[in-house]
Amino acid sequence: MKLLLAVSLMLGLGLRSADAEPATVRVLADQAVLVHRVTKSVCMVLIGAETPVHVQDISHSTEQLVRLSHDLDTRADVSKALLADVDTLTKSARQIAAGDLHTVPLTLILRINPDLADAFDQMKVDAPSTISAKNRGSFMLVQDLRVVSQAFQRDLCLALTGLAPDGANEVLARKIAFFAVSMDRLVTGRAKDGLVAAPNIHIKITLGKVAGKWKTLEPILSAAAAGQPIDPRDAQLASVLGDAILKNLDDITDRFLAL
Repeated sequence: MKLLLAVSLMLGLGLRSADAEPATVRVLADQAVLVHRVTKSVCMVLIGAETPVHVQDISHSTEQLVRLSHDLDTRADVSKALLADVDTLTKSARQIAAGDLHTVPLTLILRINPDLADAFDQMKVDAPSTISAKNRGSFMLVQDLRVVSQAFQRDLCLALTGLAPDGANEVLARKIAFFAVSMDRLVTGRAKDGLVAAPNIHIKITLGKVAGKWKTLEPILSAAAAGQPIDPRDAQLASVLGDAILKNLDDITDRFLAL
């Protein structure tokens, strides 16, 4: 199934060498998640929302992103431009976390974020996993939702600060619709798209937990997509809800890998 967040700009990714150990779907999704998470945390620092929490998250998330990207570099012939963007994104985020609110690092982060996240998303499309062919479509969709859960937070904060790009509201509205439809199809399945119904009770229950949090998060996001003023407290609440949803989706990912 062609997913909503399919890449629109390639970064010159090379072919993997024959003897390289390719990165898995999960690892590549993790990196796309971290790219959005770093950007979201930078934005939250700028608005002063629980700054110590987000400064700590920048430190942790950039460390993870650098480590995973380094591992990718040793296992696959990837674009040096992609690795350079990881370096620039993480260094710029740490600069802002350290209190340097100069426009240059922020501009670099906003420029790099969408292309870098899309590059990792595209790489995972054909990446290996231990998931059976029967369950791969649903597993891949869960990985997309993991990434979107962090993109929502980034989008909302950027809208609050006035840093969102032109057309961001329309893009956010499409992501909201994508998330809602995807959640329904993960529960009930959709054979023509290669999606199976939740394969066990644990996954079904955890999807229900996500749905419960989505009921609170969706109105906040939809108001932003409609161009309504954003309360900074709603941005903070959305950050908490997005993190909780990510944790649930991580659990679902682990459940699929254990099938």
